[in-house]
Amino acid sequence: MSRSLFIALACAIGAAVWILSGQFDGSVSDADAEAAVASGDAAAEADAEPAEIIRTVRVRPSAAEPFEDLLVLYGRTVADRTVDVRAQIDGQVVEVAAERGDTVTAGQVLVRLATDERAARVAQGEALVAQREAEHQAAARLNQSGYRSATDLAAAQAALDAARADLELARLQLARLEIVAPFDGRLDERAVELGDFVDIGQTVATVVDLDPIRVVGQVSERHLGEVDTGETASVLLLDGRVEEGVVSYVGATADAVTRTFPVEVEIANPDATLISGVTAEISIPVARVMAHRVSPGILTLDDNGVIGLRAVDGDGVVVFYPVDIVGGSAEAVWLSGLPETLDVIVVGQDFVIAGQHVNAVEGADPADAAAEDAAPEGAEAEGS
Repeated sequence: MSRSLFIALACAIGAAVWILSGQFDGSVSDADAEAAVASGDAAAEADAEPAEIIRTVRVRPSAAEPFEDLLVLYGRTVADRTVDVRAQIDGQVVEVAAERGDTVTAGQVLVRLATDERAARVAQGEALVAQREAEHQAAARLNQSGYRSATDLAAAQAALDAARADLELARLQLARLEIVAPFDGRLDERAVELGDFVDIGQTVATVVDLDPIRVVGQVSERHLGEVDTGETASVLLLDGRVEEGVVSYVGATADAVTRTFPVEVEIANPDATLISGVTAEISIPVARVMAHRVSPGILTLDDNGVIGLRAVDGDGVVVFYPVDIVGGSAEAVWLSGLPETLDVIVVGQDFVIAGQHVNAVEGADPADAAAEDAAPEGAEAEGS
């Protein structure tokens, strides 16, 4: 066979093989491919989008409880009475009968001054009164006998009265040598020492009355109408003690600078354990509301910066509730503006949003949950 014939035969066999292979290799035409895509596009799109992630959060059922809305004022303790005891007569201090810090009673001697000639004046006055009484009696007998006129009797009576007045003045000056406490209280300051000379009107000591003790605060114009005398108030002192008292005074004139009104609370202090000048926080109940007690750690903000908390409804959907904080401390806060009962998210609230379906698992109290890791189960998928 010639070379050219052999080449032509090989080409013919190859063409036949190529044509036949297209009938049985399982490939589809363009029309068939388009039909397949049209019939399965929904399934293809479903495969292209990832499934929704159902997060797990921990919730705690919460029910509203009665809560007293408190008006909080800041002030300080002051003594019920403070008096500067002054000398009513001049003289030298010969005795100091009480020390600073001593408890004193009304009439107790604090300081005694030298008597000097005052005792002699009393004796002289007593003698003069005795003389004038005798003269008056003699004048009265003579007047009855007709030997003395009524005018002479009146003069004798006047002399007796003057002598008695001088004696009373001498006795009063002698008594004033003892400077005494004006009421029961505490000797807060003593301004003189043994041997000092005091003048009339000079301050000798300061006595304070600490029972009851008063706590003075200021209330704004906005809340003035919410405070009445006779109401019970709670007072938190700087050292942590809490005392109960009664509102005894509400001012009717505002401070010219602060535009606030004075409020005073009286606290019984029979042992004088409370002292004057201590910073205090006054809490006065002004309203009773229904509120939820929750941990402050579960509070969060929405996209608009509104403070609130997230809860899960009966369908397992996250709901954001704006709240009003009506009271609380570092351990717990009281919130109003919420439904009577709800399932509060205590762990995982920062990893879900309102309207999202979640898997809610009942967990611990918020106070305990605050110590746990804030990330919920499955949170790692957030960044995967």
